[in-house]
Amino acid sequence: MLKKLLITLLFYILSCLPVASNANAREEGLQAFKLGQYELALSYWTPLAESGDREIQYNLGVMYNDGRGVEKNIKLAIKWLTKAATQNDADAQFRLGKLYTDGANIEKDLVQAERWLRLAALKGHGNACYYIAQFYAHGEGLPRDNDLALRWYYRGAENDNTSAMFNLGYIHEVGQGVPKNLPEAFRWYEKAAKNGAADAQANLGRLYFKGQGTSQDKVMAFVWFKLAANQNRKNAEINARFTFRQLKENDQKQAISLTEEYTKKFIK
Repeated sequence: MLKKLLITLLFYILSCLPVASNANAREEGLQAFKLGQYELALSYWTPLAESGDREIQYNLGVMYNDGRGVEKNIKLAIKWLTKAATQNDADAQFRLGKLYTDGANIEKDLVQAERWLRLAALKGHGNACYYIAQFYAHGEGLPRDNDLALRWYYRGAENDNTSAMFNLGYIHEVGQGVPKNLPEAFRWYEKAAKNGAADAQANLGRLYFKGQGTSQDKVMAFVWFKLAANQNRKNAEINARFTFRQLKENDQKQAISLTEEYTKKFIK
């Protein structure tokens, strides 16, 4: 009876070990990666990825794709990203779609690109939404369709893709495929500008200066021109100087103060 009890207890202990080991391996691998001990991280993570751990499969795909701590290996990157993407990992699906779109170190394949990007986009992946919008806008990988492009730009922008925000601003400012709508242009330029997009900051400054889509405000025009200039937009520096000279002394002080505040908040 005692022997049977010991055997049962031993079986129970052994059956619990892999679960604990896998949980520890994830954390140990992460700590090793953060410390730059990449070979050690791989020794922890590779068995987990082989056993079907989606997040670890994605991590290995990124490591091999970017050459983070390992020699860059596009075949292994695609292998692991595909495994994660097949398990509905949106980030892996986006990465795969981008790889096939760019065609860097692999054959460009817009059919595969569109497949993976759309799967990620349907999950609300902002960057994937932007790529699908670009496909429709330029007729690359999909038939050209401005209405669908606009729809996907909105979905990308609503999921915090800054490039989609900027494009919506431009589309509505110039009336590209839609009636001109300067308040809508202003709204999206402002969102992109607050996400750190220098071109959006420059365009927002221009709208403030001219009073287009918003009330004219040369203090705010200067602030946004200056933020864009601080990100190496040369014309923005010229516009900032021109605008500053038109301000009264008190307004100049306010403009300088706001520029310092906005630089901390909106330069990324």
